[in-house]
Amino acid sequence: MKLGKKCVVLAMCLSLLFLFSCSQKPKEGSPYTIGVNLELTGPWAEVTKTVKQVLIMEVEKINAMGGVDGHPLELVIEDNGFDQGRAAAIMTKFTQNKKIPVVLGPWEDPLQGTTRAIAEREGITNIIFCPSNPMVRGLKQKWSFNIAQSDIIVSRKLADLCLARGYKTILVFPGNWPLALSLADYFKQFGEEKGLKVIIAKETHAPSDIDMTPQLIKLKPIIEKEKVDAFYASTGGPPGPIIVKNMRALGIKTPVIGTHAFGFGFVIALGGAAMEGVEFGAGKPVVPYQLDEGDPVRPIVTDLDKRMKERYGQGLDQIAGHAHDAIWLIYDALKRCKGEVTRAAFRNALEDTTEFVACHGIYNYSPTDHDGLSKEDMVFIRIEDGKFKRLKF
Repeated sequence: MKLGKKCVVLAMCLSLLFLFSCSQKPKEGSPYTIGVNLELTGPWAEVTKTVKQVLIMEVEKINAMGGVDGHPLELVIEDNGFDQGRAAAIMTKFTQNKKIPVVLGPWEDPLQGTTRAIAEREGITNIIFCPSNPMVRGLKQKWSFNIAQSDIIVSRKLADLCLARGYKTILVFPGNWPLALSLADYFKQFGEEKGLKVIIAKETHAPSDIDMTPQLIKLKPIIEKEKVDAFYASTGGPPGPIIVKNMRALGIKTPVIGTHAFGFGFVIALGGAAMEGVEFGAGKPVVPYQLDEGDPVRPIVTDLDKRMKERYGQGLDQIAGHAHDAIWLIYDALKRCKGEVTRAAFRNALEDTTEFVACHGIYNYSPTDHDGLSKEDMVFIRIEDGKFKRLKF
């Protein structure tokens, strides 16, 4: 009996000790899950690789800080393979997981129209990296938000560049997809409002074109006849540097201006020496150490640049800046959610974002503006000595 009583007492002590030790452990809240729908394979794989790296890095940083009031962030990353059907299937899958209040991606414009429609139908926030085309943006969707500068903002900034340079006549060579055509049309509208003569060429190019010499041969007489001051390559991705290389090979020395999509490192790598002198407006992450000392964005972009170099051996660019901003906007919105974090509560908190400083500028969303950034959040850039150099006028 004595032995039995001792065993019972010992068991009770061990149980109390176990309960006491458990009570001393900090309780961690359930994770907030973020769906990520990206083109990790296909033509945009190198771009989205950077996006994925920065998303992971920033989530790890937030979780090391204690997450969102004790709730860690969790990424569920899926590859849509640059396929519209797969992107839609992934988005649908995410909507069925009630733990996911927000989905990031896709990256490219051709895929986002479908995911936005699903987000609208299912009532889940969809944050888009690449600017939407005007037809999609015109729908005024309640659940979709943009990270990158819109075609309207980019076009206004480029018109300012032309005025600063004293250009009078500009020939536009547009890509034949909605966003590139919209950039061309808005530039013509804003340019003509400021007294510029803007000629949009009938010749266009596709994102898959690897040689634009035939189109440029047809445009060369127009450049000479109209005494064109600048040639606007309204495009994105590899076509940009290809156009410039083809122009220089044909002996066309007209100054080239480009879209914000010229602010990616691969553009200089593909175009080489031909890119020398090309100018455009772009996001501040393109020139992190050339920003004004008093710019509130500067410490954020320089910090991210240093951390990326330490971890991945490569510095900051616009792409990385978009990924950084997306995660920290989510963090900020989650922090401001009152009570239970539902999909509706998260969307409302994101829409109420004001004066949020991040890599690309100061974000302000509202019921009538889901773009967030303004023209003042961009800087002028010139490619000089194989590097991006900030221009000030």
